[in-house]
Amino acid sequence: MDTTFPGNALMHRAIADKSVWTAAYALIIAAEGLTAFLLVIGALALLVRLTASAAIFNRAKVWAVAGMTVGFGLWFFGFLVVAGEYFAMWQSKEWNGQDAAFRITTVILGVLVFVSLPDGDPA
Repeated sequence: MDTTFPGNALMHRAIADKSVWTAAYALIIAAEGLTAFLLVIGALALLVRLTASAAIFNRAKVWAVAGMTVGFGLWFFGFLVVAGEYFAMWQSKEWNGQDAAFRITTVILGVLVFVSLPDGDPA
């Protein structure tokens, strides 16, 4: 928050403890790693079941849906809500990642909707 507007009335929300920064950074990396892990498992599960029946293929989507849910949670709640609004990231010229977080969140949500649609057996 050191790059937000001068005289920012929200500066009481700033966290000055370096151990909290480190823990939050580690949590972000862990959430990104979990997202990647679940999406890789989901992609492999879907790839293996590509020629299976629609019911089996649809059940295999659970891993991909879980990965996108974790990713959406990180980018929407972690970056847009907590960092963007609570810590006033939108005020920073150097550290404003709201546009990127919105793009990532939108892509994840769009793919999540697409993957969640039920597939049927070909006629």
